[in-house]
Amino acid sequence: MAIPRRAFIAAGALAPFLASCATDLSRFGGEPFPALARRLRVCAASYAILAAGKPSTATVVSSCSQEPPIRPGAVYQAASLTKPVTAFVALNLVREGRLDLQAPVSRCLPDGYKHRQHPFNPQKAALVDLVPASTLAQIPVATLLNHSSGLPNWTSGKLVPAFEPGTRWQYSGEGYALLQAVISAVTGEAYETCVSKSVFQPIGMRHSALHLTDNIRERLVIGSSRSQLVFSEANAAASLYTTAEDYAKLISALLADTALLDQTLAKPIAVDPALGLTWGYGWGIETTNHDAYLWHWGNNPGYRAFAMVSLSSRNGFVLFTNSADGMPLAAPLAQATIPAEHGVFRFSMLG
Repeated sequence: MAIPRRAFIAAGALAPFLASCATDLSRFGGEPFPALARRLRVCAASYAILAAGKPSTATVVSSCSQEPPIRPGAVYQAASLTKPVTAFVALNLVREGRLDLQAPVSRCLPDGYKHRQHPFNPQKAALVDLVPASTLAQIPVATLLNHSSGLPNWTSGKLVPAFEPGTRWQYSGEGYALLQAVISAVTGEAYETCVSKSVFQPIGMRHSALHLTDNIRERLVIGSSRSQLVFSEANAAASLYTTAEDYAKLISALLADTALLDQTLAKPIAVDPALGLTWGYGWGIETTNHDAYLWHWGNNPGYRAFAMVSLSSRNGFVLFTNSADGMPLAAPLAQATIPAEHGVFRFSMLG
């Protein structure tokens, strides 16, 4: 049964005090956004604000001489912000009765799963291992969505769960790659086709793609890393190319769909109780003394991204940057749109 949004907000009254740890991006919250971008030497950033669930046009901040200049329709690698898109597709399949979250993955993949050991290295793409159905039978589909499958983030060896699925949280890109295979098996279509039908077309994400196309290339802001990823095919965990405005439309659509939002919040698993952090189906959840928020971050070489929205006011923001030092820019946006003492900015994985 889904947990109502109001239950998360009410639970804030019992939220523990925010713990301090090595990562503390909240210290950047009081700095003006453009000045902070210059100080951090983030050459390009784009953000879109949500007000009462309605997305704005994107704002662009360029602190370097960029050729070509950054425009509002600029495209970035969204990195792990791809995962909520995948969750959106999966939960729609659940609503249609085509996917059962409590079923084992083996029900969808009875012949096993061909695991690519180097998904981001085309030269080693042929290295695969077969995850047998007996292993997949231990992994409920739901655990892929909320990162409790026991699978690692990424591995260059054989894919096996490190612990009993469903017992604890461990962030896993491999889990979403497996979910990609599940979605394709259930629908009989390529994953990218499913995303186009369920997300891009109905929501109006006209400047988004799951691999690098010619149209995307024309708008793409080049990341700051010398070793950037180039996605020639879809990856359900990391390959989204999109704009801040397009991604804000995704969040707006999720907020407007009560059933889908309640499903997203169902059965969250603990991530960092001291910081008020749990994980739902596709999104992180932060609970404070007064509110609850959906959030997610993205981290590809040369790019950083962050999205966060309040479940009560439905205010929030989406941020994309072309720098490995861009994550602190989320803090002033949070203070401007959803001011609070956000535990997520002390979460170790953001550092």
